[in-house]
Amino acid sequence: MKKALLFAALAVVLMSSMVNAAAIKIIVNDVSPQPVEPGNDLTVRITYSNVDSDFTLSTARLDLRYPFSLKTSTESFENGFELCAHCSRTNTYFIHVDSAAGSGVYPIFVRAVQSGSESVRTINVTVRGKPNIVLSSAAVTNTTPSSVFMMEVQAENIGTGAARQLKIVSKSSDFVSLGSSVMTVAGIAPGNVSKVSFLMSVGSELKAGAYNLPFEIGYVDESGTSYNSTQNVGARVVNMGKISIQNIKVSSAFGDAVAGSPVSVIVRIENTGKGTMDAIESELTCNGQSSKSFLGQLKRDEDAPAVFDITIQSGGRYGCTMTTSYSDDLGSHTVTNRFDIYLKNPEPPVMQIIILLVILGLAYYFLIRKRRKKKED
Repeated sequence: MKKALLFAALAVVLMSSMVNAAAIKIIVNDVSPQPVEPGNDLTVRITYSNVDSDFTLSTARLDLRYPFSLKTSTESFENGFELCAHCSRTNTYFIHVDSAAGSGVYPIFVRAVQSGSESVRTINVTVRGKPNIVLSSAAVTNTTPSSVFMMEVQAENIGTGAARQLKIVSKSSDFVSLGSSVMTVAGIAPGNVSKVSFLMSVGSELKAGAYNLPFEIGYVDESGTSYNSTQNVGARVVNMGKISIQNIKVSSAFGDAVAGSPVSVIVRIENTGKGTMDAIESELTCNGQSSKSFLGQLKRDEDAPAVFDITIQSGGRYGCTMTTSYSDDLGSHTVTNRFDIYLKNPEPPVMQIIILLVILGLAYYFLIRKRRKKKED
């Protein structure tokens, strides 16, 4: 009889524990956002419901593991809360996701304890990073029309997820990509950088100034979602001057240019470049004689004479060196040109020759006459 009573009491206790254990029902009302990005916050709203007819005292908490951490909640149920029969209470939890978390599914455990019995509900949270690729390049500041330069484009993933199957396409019409205009990268993890290089040719008719070079970029994230955008990389085009000699002329204010008299060597200089030449100064050296000429400025396709005054004593052909300095968008330059000039020896004046012949003739006449007189005497 005693054994029967003992078994009956034990059965009542076990049934009471089972009823109590099942009395608290954990209801997950909302988990948002889903999926959640690393570094963002997650909101979980949970309702605790007493499905029994008796008053109950319970505790509830979230068992959070990496990459989750609790920021705050609307109520604190860890130290216990009361529920009347068939009553419910809702708590909202604000959870932070670590910024370094990788994409994946992570569990959150909701634990409720009533009368020594624990109920556990598992919430599976999807963490998925979102890639964000930005393009940049080292400054291109001194490229000129018709020139070729290497542009290194840097693709950086500043997002929270990996980018895969990247395709970068040069779309500029003024800067033509020599070779392939499409570059590919297998993947870039968050916080990482990859570089691609384009050999670019500058249009021949471009004016000096700043230009945007458009690049189209496409990639997919870990779930296969596609991303497409167009981003610009800047480049500065400058124009440079170029010296060309149109013609060379040697003249004199006294007539023909001859040795022994001052002569002017006139060199007509033209700017055949695409930029303006400033502070133009030339120096001519011929047979040890030097002269300078200042031109100032020549714009595109303009020309002007550089005049050099020299005196060379002897006639003949002489090699001359002209050194010209100027500045343009690219800085200061010095150009050397070499050419020959020819000077005739001066011709004796005709009148002087006639007078000299007359004098010589008269002297000869008087000399002959004087000799004849001596013979007659």
